Amino acid sequence: MKDRILFFLLFFCVVTLTFVHNIFVLFILFTIFFILNYKIAFKTIKAILFFNLSITLGVIVESFFIQKDIVEYLLLFNLRVFDITFLTLFISSKINLLKAVSFSTTLQFLLSATLSQIQSFSKTYEEFMMALKSRTIKKLNERKRKEFLQSMFYFFFKKSLHNSKEKTMALKARGFFDKT
Repeated sequence: MKDRILFFLLFFCVVTLTFVHNIFVLFILFTIFFILNYKIAFKTIKAILFFNLSITLGVIVESFFIQKDIVEYLLLFNLRVFDITFLTLFISSKINLLKAVSFSTTLQFLLSATLSQIQSFSKTYEEFMMALKSRTIKKLNERKRKEFLQSMFYFFFKKSLHNSKEKTMALKARGFFDKT
């Protein structure tokens, strides 16, 4: 029950934060979150850094063409993304997602299928990296590194296609697509 309540609290907070347009409120939340758990705060910053930098740079470039002040918008956007991501990471670390969605067997099944995919891909990625490490003595040159990444990308692409076909057949066998 606690998991379900926290899950819906997260959903409510995310929706509420999307309607907050006050930079001061978002900054206060940012500060509170940082004090609440600085480890997750740093994890959050690390997780959103590339995304936020790319969006920020794009908006800055666009602002040169439209001659508009965008500092307030960028602060609002970046603080909102941090706050929502922090809440998601913080609350999801405190709950069992499978228990949180236990009210719906369909959601539970989809979540367990997704989590199994994530675990499978994570394990395969670790095995790829260990295999590379065990087969190389010195650092790979740029060409070899690109070849390795291309082959790894191709493998994951093929694996995801195969897994999606397999999961689709399993869902059809269980009548998942027959619901109206």
